[in-house]
Amino acid sequence: MIMTRALFLVSLLSTTLAISAIGQTLPPGMTMHRVQAGEPDTSGWMLASSTEGGFSVRLPLKFNDFTIAESDPKAPTARLFVVGGKSEEGIKLTATRIVYRKGAESAKHFFSRFEKGLDLKPERITPQKVGERPAVDIVLKRASDVGYQRAVLLDSDLILMIIESPRSRDATTQQLATPFFDSLVVSVR
Repeated sequence: MIMTRALFLVSLLSTTLAISAIGQTLPPGMTMHRVQAGEPDTSGWMLASSTEGGFSVRLPLKFNDFTIAESDPKAPTARLFVVGGKSEEGIKLTATRIVYRKGAESAKHFFSRFEKGLDLKPERITPQKVGERPAVDIVLKRASDVGYQRAVLLDSDLILMIIESPRSRDATTQQLATPFFDSLVVSVR
């Protein structure tokens, strides 16, 4: 149930990626740092560094950079640091650092749920390593859409990287997943 809430929140955040912050009211607890940021390099990809989250990824499109402070003291998450964007074709890429109220205990608990695919019904789960950090790749395919996820366990946080698209864009989404996932750089926060 808690995993479903966290994934729902991250999914809800991805809809925020389309916000044009100019003249719009942001949800409570949300700080928008940058909107439609990034300059493509020679490969067409952009470096997306989280303003407050202590990580960066490379994205093939302009991105938003924002932070959400969770106001519910009973929620397992305290803060979310997000960078991500959405293409005109409906392909969404997000990287989120999830900071838990109970630190390492919660991060390990939620990471173990990703390892088991609980609440997700994945097509495939593949254990990975990102440097020395444990990680897991998850493939989700439904009738209308597809999703590729990588969860990376940090000391007391998780980084969740998601690329999702309409099912008709699966081939493109698959091609983007590996360079996106492999671009993660974590710095001290």
